[in-house]
Amino acid sequence: MKTRVIWTFSIALLLGLTSIANAQLKAGSPEETAYTKIDAEKNSDAKLAMLLDYEKQFPTVSPKVMANIYLMAMVIYSEKDDKAKIAEYGDKAIAKDPENISALLAVSRNYAAGRTNLEKAVEYAEKVKEIITAMRTAPVPTGTTEAQYKQWLDANAQSADQYSSYAKTLLTTLR
Repeated sequence: MKTRVIWTFSIALLLGLTSIANAQLKAGSPEETAYTKIDAEKNSDAKLAMLLDYEKQFPTVSPKVMANIYLMAMVIYSEKDDKAKIAEYGDKAIAKDPENISALLAVSRNYAAGRTNLEKAVEYAEKVKEIITAMRTAPVPTGTTEAQYKQWLDANAQSADQYSSYAKTLLTTLR
């Protein structure tokens, strides 16, 4: 029996990431201006070029902002089905923000789906479950209802369970 892994990258989550990043940038700064332009760009190839340029132009921007830059690149590489780049930019995002649920899940899913680095796939999915457990006792973020937050936590916990189980199954099967 095959376990079906479903890729779910929520638009609401990406909008939330944009809000978090904007809160970390000084209004009117070159970093904020460039970030806003990236966020508004609709063409994936143009957006990717802007993201890669941002990384070069602003290497000292806050780690959470840079993690979001890497996450946006991951989404584009996912659209292109470039698993190596998904992993590369996912690992960069995780290095900048080790508790970034989106990055951890995306890389876990990428490794499991590609049947590569399965131990890391399990590790990242399990880490998400730990982070979510801690988040369940934290206050609900501003601008989010309790129901929305719970739904977001539940959906991510379910994805983490699926990715972990799938990678564990593959580990057992491939050994």
